[in-house]
Amino acid sequence: MSRGWWLRSVVIGVTGALPLVTPLRAQSTHDGRAGQTEVAIPRFEDQITIDGRLDEAPWSRAARLTGFSQFNPTDGRPALDSTEALVWYGPEAIYFAVRAFAPAGTVRGTLADRDRIQNDDHVQFILDTFNDRRQAYVFAVNPLGVQSDGIRTEGGGGGPGRGRGGGGGGGGGGGGGGGFSRATLGNADLNQDLIWQSKGEITEWGYQVELRIPYKSLRFRATEPRSWGLNVVRVTQRNNYQDTWTVTKRGLSSFLVQSGRLVGLRDLNRGLVLDVTPVVTSSLSGTPDDVTTQWRYGELSQAGADVRWGVTPSLTMNATINPDFSQVEADVGQIPGDVRFAVNFPELRPFFVEGNEQIDTPNQLVYTRRIVQPVAASKLTGKVGRFDLGVLSAIDNATYSANGSDQPLHNIVRLRRDVGTQSNIGFTVTDRREGGDFNHVLNTDGRFVIRDLYQASYQVAHGQTRSGATTHDGSIWEMSVDRTGRSWGFRNSIEGVSPGFVSRSGFVPRTDYAQGSMSQRYTWFGARGARVEQMTFFGSWSGTWAYRDFFERDRPLEHRTALFSSAQLRGGWNVNLTVAREGFGFLPSQYERYYVERRSGGVITDTAKYTPTGRVPGRQLQFRVSTPQFRTFGLSAGTTIGQDAEFLEGSQARRFDYNASLDLRPTPQLRASLILLHQGFRRVRDGSTILQTDIPRLRVEYQLSRAIFFRFVGQYEARERDAYRDPTTEDAILFRSDNGTFTRSTASRTNRLRADWLFSYFPSPGRVLYLGYGASLEEPEAFRFQQVQRTRDGFFVKFSWLYRVP
Repeated sequence: MSRGWWLRSVVIGVTGALPLVTPLRAQSTHDGRAGQTEVAIPRFEDQITIDGRLDEAPWSRAARLTGFSQFNPTDGRPALDSTEALVWYGPEAIYFAVRAFAPAGTVRGTLADRDRIQNDDHVQFILDTFNDRRQAYVFAVNPLGVQSDGIRTEGGGGGPGRGRGGGGGGGGGGGGGGGFSRATLGNADLNQDLIWQSKGEITEWGYQVELRIPYKSLRFRATEPRSWGLNVVRVTQRNNYQDTWTVTKRGLSSFLVQSGRLVGLRDLNRGLVLDVTPVVTSSLSGTPDDVTTQWRYGELSQAGADVRWGVTPSLTMNATINPDFSQVEADVGQIPGDVRFAVNFPELRPFFVEGNEQIDTPNQLVYTRRIVQPVAASKLTGKVGRFDLGVLSAIDNATYSANGSDQPLHNIVRLRRDVGTQSNIGFTVTDRREGGDFNHVLNTDGRFVIRDLYQASYQVAHGQTRSGATTHDGSIWEMSVDRTGRSWGFRNSIEGVSPGFVSRSGFVPRTDYAQGSMSQRYTWFGARGARVEQMTFFGSWSGTWAYRDFFERDRPLEHRTALFSSAQLRGGWNVNLTVAREGFGFLPSQYERYYVERRSGGVITDTAKYTPTGRVPGRQLQFRVSTPQFRTFGLSAGTTIGQDAEFLEGSQARRFDYNASLDLRPTPQLRASLILLHQGFRRVRDGSTILQTDIPRLRVEYQLSRAIFFRFVGQYEARERDAYRDPTTEDAILFRSDNGTFTRSTASRTNRLRADWLFSYFPSPGRVLYLGYGASLEEPEAFRFQQVQRTRDGFFVKFSWLYRVP
């Protein structure tokens, strides 16, 4: 009897306690290769520690994403290495993790600076919070949890534009070197920094990472329930492979449209989104006195503030007063491929970078570096329904006006509407006023995707400019058609910029021309593990006319026929080869100020208007090879040789260029990069040098921790240019000024060295302490380092601390 009572007591006790135990939710698995890409992710109230270990309860119940497929070099195949992603969400943040399996000793991971993990193994979470398949956040981490983040936009700003994805034939929206959409970080704008947490660790079986992304850092629709697009990308450096969770086809016009979906997200608590960032800067800069050569230093200190306010879940207002837009290192030196045109430097300033994708306009009709040193600025960006909106206003410092007294006022409005599932139409208005002068530009552009394979784009813009008593106007236009097939693609385009077009809010380096181009692409895919894993061939033709000549059906002023080939070899090696045949003519209008001395018996007897020579032929060979990212280094080098047009004198020249970049990672904390650039033009007629540029750049960083690093950047620019001569008579060329006087062309030589040292404490975006010193130096003979003279130097301190209102 006593034994039965004991058994009944145990049964009653256990069954009575069952309702008090929270049932464990089974972990759901979603295989990307099986098409299981719609995921109802679980919601947990748990607060966890982001430590990279994945040993807390929610991870055992999170949605599990498996079945990754290869994307590069060959799409559609099962991934070589196994990858498992985990995802769940809570009331204030969404959580991701990855377990990436790899052979022992093959993982590449360093304690890199933020946004500089492209040479490491890494995983990307591409999160489309509006589920519109047009823009997405990119959150990437390397095996040690170092972050990289930004925005990926399909279609390069909503239409055509130089440097956009798909250039060269058959490229798709969203980027596409070689005519494909790509999964690399290079297809995202990484200049924007968001606040989120991540950790990672390398294990004996590969590596694992853990992320927490707060909703305060995201924009998304206000309506519930929400669906977000998601793809997970894994990049492996030992073989240059890219894998994706969903089966992603390279030949389609969009990468984002092939994402999976997270469905059923509810009750996402952003709270009050208000970030206030006070900024204090102080600098001490000096130059030598022209007479006494003694150094004179001047001190400048200023305080400012940035404010970010989440007006709604989908709209953000930014404002800044007296901002600090100083740079902590010089821009990377560039050599223009064509000396007639200015070079473009990227926007790196935080105020302009955030939300920049909302005002981005094809052909760079919005180039925010035209706003040099604003006194105050504000910006509203986001999405309302099917409309993307960007409004920017800024008052610039009078120092950067034409007369030095009026403050330039900039206003930019960009509106883009979604059409269908992948297409859009955009409108942009830019206005710059300076006293009584102004420049207005009105633009419309569009991108239309047809059957996921074809893409048609257009852009038309008209500008009006008043400068003093003169008013003129002009237009820019472009149309293109792409096919983005897996093995075969093409791109045909036509564009033009009239002589009077000016965009003082944009970057349009060339006017008075029209250009047509055609290209065809064929891609061959090798077997897995083959010596050649992929080969791509491009055949292209382009012709360039003077703007009016194009409509009069004259022969093109310039033409180019080229065959480009690219091979990805086993182990991650890449080899590119291009052969091109060109022809160039010279517009007399570009040499209106050129005159020639006429001599008799060694004495100047007269001056005559200079007339450039006729057409000159050109032939070029370009070659490039890139190694895989080995554990301690990666190398890329290329060269261009042949005959080219030389536009300074309007003649033919022999051209020899080379460039090389070497990345060294001897330890996880220490890294160095060396870039070498050389360009040389020699006259065909006598072999003399008319133009030569050499730019070596060294960057060395030591990462003491994820938040602290020391950096040195040294850059040397040696530029040499000969005096211009008439190619026919070898007489000296003169330049005629507006008052009728003449100045003889003379040779010039500059050898400038810039050195920057920096200590950085950067625990999170908006919270930073910089201590730096920079110096500019010159010497008479290039690379002698014997008579180096310091011409300018300066110390600076910058402190900012973002306060996020709870």
